[in-house]
Amino acid sequence: MKKIFKLKTSLIAVSAVMGVCAIAGSAHAQSSVTIYGVVDAGLVYVNNQKTPSGGNGSVTSFNTGGVTPSIFGFKGTEDLGGGLKANFNLEGHFFAGTGQGGQWGGLFGRQSNVGLSNSYGTITLGKQYSPAVLAFAATDPRGLKETFSGLISWALTQSPLNVGTAVAPANSNAPIDVFVANALALSTKIADVNLSGSYSFGENAGSNAANRVISLGAVYTGPVTLSASYQSDNGQRAGLVGGTGVQTRKYSLGAGYTIGDATLTLNYLNNKNSDPATGAELAQYRVYGAGLNYRTSVANTATLAYYYSNNKDGSSDISKTLILSDDYALSKRTTLYGLLAGVKASSGYTTGAAFGVANNNLYLATSGKTTTAVEVGIKHTF
Repeated sequence: MKKIFKLKTSLIAVSAVMGVCAIAGSAHAQSSVTIYGVVDAGLVYVNNQKTPSGGNGSVTSFNTGGVTPSIFGFKGTEDLGGGLKANFNLEGHFFAGTGQGGQWGGLFGRQSNVGLSNSYGTITLGKQYSPAVLAFAATDPRGLKETFSGLISWALTQSPLNVGTAVAPANSNAPIDVFVANALALSTKIADVNLSGSYSFGENAGSNAANRVISLGAVYTGPVTLSASYQSDNGQRAGLVGGTGVQTRKYSLGAGYTIGDATLTLNYLNNKNSDPATGAELAQYRVYGAGLNYRTSVANTATLAYYYSNNKDGSSDISKTLILSDDYALSKRTTLYGLLAGVKASSGYTTGAAFGVANNNLYLATSGKTTTAVEVGIKHTF
């Protein structure tokens, strides 16, 4: 009996020690996972659109992203102790009108990354937002909204687009330069300046430079907001089906200043496109943006923005865009929005100087015409 009692006592002691260790371990390595997303849907009317017969006409359509794309995602963090954390982010894209998904590379075509962070900064591995486009967004007159903003010029001034399907192993760098795949990224903050950069591996045998993407961004936040970005994309690698690719070198500069309820913004984007084989310049787009955001109330913000885009290497490849929009917050999660826009396109206009209205740029301006758009919608975040 004494032996049995001693054995039971020993087991209880071991269990108690293990319990204390488990409690200590859970306190040391706390983790959390967040499910998040946006559903953005509305209606849009656009005139001077090309018809199947080759003429022009108007169209009224369902729009799946007036302010932001419709997305879903998972993100999480684990406290590793000593100020060190592990992070991950998985993010996909879908069209609210049909439920169709898979844009930009599959289920998690927008983001699929993991990394570590501490008080000094963050290191991230995987597919993620380009550091350059995030810096560019900081001073865009419309904050890089999904329609009629600097986002369209950032994406479509890469012309011709890097389209095509890579042979295995695939490197799915998005043709619009908004996301970078197979990337190593670093970010840090020094005083009031956020610095970030990424290196996207081209994964092309025989040439480390082919399809490589380098992206850099810097944002100063103080009495004024200043932004600068640079991104080089060496075009698609050899072995593509359906596209030849283009080499791009783009940079941007911007500034913003807030006076009471009003915020003034200025932005400049320069994107030079070259033939990756010969180095010959194909196009060089220069886009100037200016905007005024005014909070008419705690819940309401009105925006007036103007964009001018021209191609140095094109004949009359110019677009001029004026946008008046309004966003009304019904709550912290739900926003009603409306927009009125006009695009005057010169006779030599190409999609490289474009400002689109739909989430997938289905409706673009027509050369030699003035295209107008009216849009209303609702955005809900969760």
